[in-house]
Amino acid sequence: MNNKRLHIGILAVVVLLLASSCSARKKLVNTDPAATYEWMTAKMTMEVSAPGMELNNVTGTLRMRRDSAIWISASALMGMETIRALITQDSVVLLNRFDKTCLEKPLNEVTSRWNIPFSLQDGQRMLVGDGSGQAVLQFGPYTAKIRYSDIHWNEPTTFPIKISDKYKRIQ
Repeated sequence: MNNKRLHIGILAVVVLLLASSCSARKKLVNTDPAATYEWMTAKMTMEVSAPGMELNNVTGTLRMRRDSAIWISASALMGMETIRALITQDSVVLLNRFDKTCLEKPLNEVTSRWNIPFSLQDGQRMLVGDGSGQAVLQFGPYTAKIRYSDIHWNEPTTFPIKISDKYKRIQ
């Protein structure tokens, strides 16, 4: 059971990472504030599908600072946080609550391992989209449809407790 939960959580984050570089690029519509944001925070609901698996109620929180960081917290089962990820210009940190592991790797090592070109800016462009409150990420047979609610533009926020500190506390 824990292996299935682990795969579900990792799949949601991997789809976000992989899809941003492999899907069709859309030109950003010059709308305020999506085209000129410095900060974005939103609640999100995702439908994730993969061969032999479909999740319809993955919820989470997204926080971004343009050209600085993407912070994602996702809950796949019963509202409990399953995955927390922080992507910066040069690193990826992933906290998996099911198997109590923390992955901290340079971004270039992660992208070369999966053989995908990906940068922080690619991920942010894909997640913001045209500012409509929706995004569809696709990589091969993996798809994530994201709907945002409670979107806040240009309201400075903090990124919650450092992921590695959180990992040390749950051990």
